[in-house]
Amino acid sequence: MQAPATSSPRAALARGGITWVTALLLFLLGGGGYLAITWGPVWFVHLEVKQVVHDYMNQAVKNANDAELVEKMVHKLRTLDEQDVPGDDGELVRTPTIEVDPGAVTWERDAQAEPPTLHVAFEYTRAVRYPILDRWTEVTLDVDLTKDVARPDWGPSR
Repeated sequence: MQAPATSSPRAALARGGITWVTALLLFLLGGGGYLAITWGPVWFVHLEVKQVVHDYMNQAVKNANDAELVEKMVHKLRTLDEQDVPGDDGELVRTPTIEVDPGAVTWERDAQAEPPTLHVAFEYTRAVRYPILDRWTEVTLDVDLTKDVARPDWGPSR
C-alpha cells in the first residue's frame, strides 16, 4: 500500500520552491543595499565635515583670529569632495559637494563661560543621486557643535 502524496511545505522546499518569507527577506536585503549605496557616501562626507569642524575648533584654542579660522575652514570644506550634478542645461557639471558661505557660519566664542567655549553651527545643501532611478534630490544637513576651548594647564614646567 502506497502513502498518499502530500503537498507539505517541506516537500515544496525540497523541490527548491521559494516561500514568501524568503522573498520578503531578499526584497528587504536588496532595498537596504540600495539605500546603503545611495546614502552611505552622503553620511561619510557629513562625518568628514564634522571632523574638519572639530579640527578648526581645536585650532581655535591657540589661534584667536576667528575670521581667519572660518575662512580656512570653509575653504577646506569646499575641497573635501566633488560630485557631478545636473546643470541648468541638463548636462552633468563637476561641483564641490559642500558649499558653505562664510557669512552663514555661526562662530561664537564665549570667553566669559567657565570653561571658555566655542559654538560653531551652519547648514549646507547637497544633491543626492538615486542610481537606478536616475533621479536627484536635495538634502539639507546641519552641523551644530560646542567645544571647550580653554588652554590646558599641564602644571609647572620641569
